[in-house]
Amino acid sequence: MIEQLQFWLNRLHEVAPDSAGDILGLEVLDYNEQTEEFLMRGRTQAWMRNAHGTLHGGICATMADQAMGSVACCYKRGEGILPAIELSLNYHRPLMPGENVLIRVRPLSVTRTLISTTAELYQESQPEKICTSARATYFYKEMGR
Repeated sequence: MIEQLQFWLNRLHEVAPDSAGDILGLEVLDYNEQTEEFLMRGRTQAWMRNAHGTLHGGICATMADQAMGSVACCYKRGEGILPAIELSLNYHRPLMPGENVLIRVRPLSVTRTLISTTAELYQESQPEKICTSARATYFYKEMGR
């Protein structure tokens, strides 16, 4: 599964270089087969801050969505699109720009057309403290249907 996820992250870089998802530099660190949990790392930069000096909430949402959507791609059965149809976030404590973010993602349910996932974002320097939690559902539509 690590190879599959890395494939989707690499594909993003190939088809949409310098896009919002690509600049986060997501990389796969680990996969736990028993829990089906993926661990990724994302990079942040100083320009991603808000007026309070913390990571902008939209960047947190983009990071969570990109990580969960990439994991959802690992579960689709063929060529098709996989847009998010629901995305919700809870902000527990701030993430700091310029520091790496750890993202834990796991699928909640996979059906023929819907893939639901959950994610938790942590500051790499404090992996015991959840900063943002997220949940998303992606709709799978085969090409040509």
